[in-house]
Amino acid sequence: MQILPVSCCLLASCEYLDVVPPAQPDFDDTMKDEAATLSFLYTCYGYVPRSQPFDFKSFEQSADEIVAPKDFDDYQQQMAWGSISPSYYNSWGGDDMNIWTPSYNWLGYVHHFLSLIDVLQPVGVTEDEKEQYKAECYFLQAYYHFRVLQAFGPCPVIPQKVNPNITNSEIPGRSHFDYCVDYIVGKLDAAAVLPPTRATGELGRATSTIAKALKARVLLYAASPLWNGSFPHPNWKNRNFETEGYGRELVSAGYDAKKWERALTACQEALTAAKTAGYELFDMETANAKALRDGLGLPFVPGREEDTPENREFKERVRMFQYLVTAHEGDNNKEIIWGQRIDSDVNNGGEATDSRLPNRVVKRSNGQWWGGWASLAPTLYSVKHFYTENGKLPESDEKFYPETEWYARFHEGAASPSLTTDRLDDENVKNDIIKLNSRREARFYAWITFDGGQYAQKINNGGSLWMNFKNTNTNGWNATNSRNVAGTGYLSKKFIDPNIRYNADGTRSFSATRRPYIRLAELYLNLAECHAALGNTGEALGNLNEIRRRAGFEDLTTGDITARMSLTDWVRNERFVELFEEGHRYYDLRRWTIAPEMLKAGARYGLNGLALNPAFEEFNVPGLIDQPFKWDDKLYFLPVWSRSGMDELYSNPQLVQAPGY
Repeated sequence: MQILPVSCCLLASCEYLDVVPPAQPDFDDTMKDEAATLSFLYTCYGYVPRSQPFDFKSFEQSADEIVAPKDFDDYQQQMAWGSISPSYYNSWGGDDMNIWTPSYNWLGYVHHFLSLIDVLQPVGVTEDEKEQYKAECYFLQAYYHFRVLQAFGPCPVIPQKVNPNITNSEIPGRSHFDYCVDYIVGKLDAAAVLPPTRATGELGRATSTIAKALKARVLLYAASPLWNGSFPHPNWKNRNFETEGYGRELVSAGYDAKKWERALTACQEALTAAKTAGYELFDMETANAKALRDGLGLPFVPGREEDTPENREFKERVRMFQYLVTAHEGDNNKEIIWGQRIDSDVNNGGEATDSRLPNRVVKRSNGQWWGGWASLAPTLYSVKHFYTENGKLPESDEKFYPETEWYARFHEGAASPSLTTDRLDDENVKNDIIKLNSRREARFYAWITFDGGQYAQKINNGGSLWMNFKNTNTNGWNATNSRNVAGTGYLSKKFIDPNIRYNADGTRSFSATRRPYIRLAELYLNLAECHAALGNTGEALGNLNEIRRRAGFEDLTTGDITARMSLTDWVRNERFVELFEEGHRYYDLRRWTIAPEMLKAGARYGLNGLALNPAFEEFNVPGLIDQPFKWDDKLYFLPVWSRSGMDELYSNPQLVQAPGY
């Protein structure tokens, strides 16, 4: 998707008052013909890849899935530490990461487009095409409002271009949450006239399938406890602004089962629409075909070294999940309903890749090491909540090791490899794999790397990279580079192309992925959650099992629902694993109102990865991660920004700050 390189770029500003961009003297040229009109329309999408939940610095990374190095001090850590304030600003994240201001700024592009499309009558644009372009704008109106709603709670609804001379007293304040939801859903319904799919050259543009899937997500959120009877700030109300039909109230106090029924209908419609449009869960056949084209063999999995049909199938499944989130539509990946190439994810480089790579990947011909930041480190909670190879939690699987053995060697009696100073560790480091990291499910091996494990098969100048988080000379904590190690004993490799290669001559090759903003698996999980909330056990299990079969597990039955693992627990944990690091967890913990327990101080653990050349026994000791994590109920929402140049709160007397700030 191209971006308009003309005066339209002047529309964005940093002031809440300027959600409506000032007219430009040459603006008629932006819609003089079909090409210019499309270029302007593409610009309306400009914020979508710029602020998203995948960046290491985004708010959505502050949940309990991963941690970043303490010294980063980014947005996500300010949120995780409970120290975010209305005036906080980090130049690394800039305005793009604060969600509020740029969302409204890009609404300005959308509103201006809609205000001109019928007036300027661009040459070569038919009436049908105009209606399609308008529908795309309706989708973007919904999406940008939803980005604000999910992060900030009840928000101002800006439905159209406003007179630039509007007075402060005329600027709208926050609308009631249910009003915001209805507005967003109405816009998504209006976008249902769009085609269900797009041709390769138009990927990323809105479709009716995307609109229905987003509607399902919006209504699922609205039915969840935070917005449906369990709001923690009942006294939070408007002071100078009223929502029609709701007065000054911002969130309804009572529970309404009809919200779940409404969500269920939307989730059913979204899944049906997606399947009708040809979307399918990514499978091993498709992944194997891509691996053949890439010349990529099977990954290492501890305990499955022997070449048997069962072991080969398991490793093919691991490779499938690696490709699931890196293969694009051109690779026949039919699971991506809405994918975007994010700004920090570029071919052969980019922060989105560097933040996941180990510190040292390859030694260049000039003798210098080349690698990444080792900055996205899974917590022990994540490690423990991926399933075993039997589809159960490690603590509940009678066929798995007892917890007293989790941190012992998998290869009993093997010796630790000796530390070296002039080269990366070799395959012998696998002797240090612990039992907790063995006999696990395929998604675990696809998306998480651990001490003694294989990061990728070709990344080290055409050979494998083996991880030794205990060795300061390779990928362990290093006092001279202490900023770039998170030190939990694990590293995320989700979204890393399994075919990635860094060469000794200083070149590198891999494919930047189209990040899955919406994929088919989410629709099954959304529907399962609605059924579970309404007591439809069989239907909930049926949708869960669609996802679990792909992971290689037997179907769940009512016999698997126990006091220790309720249906809700199965739904939530399957969502945690399948959508790991895709931006959902941050909002899930909040909408379920379990964030106070899950994100409190003393809840995030890792291994002893910040020790200097620790012995095996010293490294494999669970301990609290050395960061000041805490929870405060104000953290349910982001604060409205009020720093210099972003003083929305003070330039709009109708707007109330989020509670607690």
